[in-house]
Amino acid sequence: MDPCLCRVSLNLDALRHNVALLKSFGKPLMPVIKADAYGHGLLDVAAVLRAEGANRLAVGTVAEAALLRAGGFEGDIIALLGAVWDEDVAALGPQRIIPLVHNWEGLRRLAGAGTPLTVAIKCDTGMARLGFAPEEIPAVADFLRDTPGLTPAYFLSHLAVADVPEQEAFTREQARRFQGVCELMRAAFPGIVISLANSACLMAFPDLAGDLARPGIALYGGNPFFGTPREDLGAGLRPVMEVCAPVLSVHPLRAGQSLGYGRTFVAPADMRVAVVGMGYADAYRRNPAASGMCMTLRGRRARLIGRVAMQMTCLDVTGRDDVRPGDAAWLLGGEGDAVHLHELTAWWGTIPHEVTCLLGKNRS
Repeated sequence: MDPCLCRVSLNLDALRHNVALLKSFGKPLMPVIKADAYGHGLLDVAAVLRAEGANRLAVGTVAEAALLRAGGFEGDIIALLGAVWDEDVAALGPQRIIPLVHNWEGLRRLAGAGTPLTVAIKCDTGMARLGFAPEEIPAVADFLRDTPGLTPAYFLSHLAVADVPEQEAFTREQARRFQGVCELMRAAFPGIVISLANSACLMAFPDLAGDLARPGIALYGGNPFFGTPREDLGAGLRPVMEVCAPVLSVHPLRAGQSLGYGRTFVAPADMRVAVVGMGYADAYRRNPAASGMCMTLRGRRARLIGRVAMQMTCLDVTGRDDVRPGDAAWLLGGEGDAVHLHELTAWWGTIPHEVTCLLGKNRS
């Protein structure tokens, strides 16, 4: 039985629309569906992407890649966090999973695995997280040439600030560093596929993308340029996730009566309150600093009052005789004056990626 009262649904037409929009920028795609497709559901999203022509996918872990194989996906799958555990390494060959290799320890470990493997090589051009330094790439190429059991199929790097127009110079510097070693890798391995672009790079700098782009948040309707001068590049993206929870109770609140923990809200006049069955245990942020937070009831917005509790949140429905227990309160999406993904992101003081990953854990 699902312990959470809220419901997470996917608008798959929106996902198809976003894929078509991203294809319009002129690069083949390797959609990124790591972290359970950013909370949207790994297999549900993969099925749509496969129907839309995707023959390559990127996930976070080898375990996610194995789930895709079990779900019937036959194309290339890159595990972006690499082969971490012994069972990961054992699964690579039989499951035809391509691990991202980012250091010498990982490269030597796979070379000693005793079975032929296809790999992706990560170069760090400025993110400073995972990846071989550009000056190490000649030695990496030599090692791979001397290790017939390892076949490099992909060469990747990742951009740090492609979504920040004011830092375009750093993005172009990363691309310059990458291009220098790409030529070396392609000379050594002519069939290797090169990829630099995330969602923002694909939309703003498709010429820097490489052979294919790896869009993530834009697939799910998050505009990487929201609030920047380049916002129009992603204006056509549509949020895929919608989330609602039931109204548990509707009751009066008298003038001067306080509501909820800490008595942080006191009714300035006689009011009507709806109690919604969702709280911070369901990943709805307890954020007392946020103002203007709303949910949508029967197509109209109602503002939050009082503190978000563990499994309950209160709304002001004064003058709303149409609201009743059992109604759906939409905290994201829904009909009418719906809360947009970027609004909820702003209220929580975070990024769309975190919002969907957190709320997606309520998927039943």
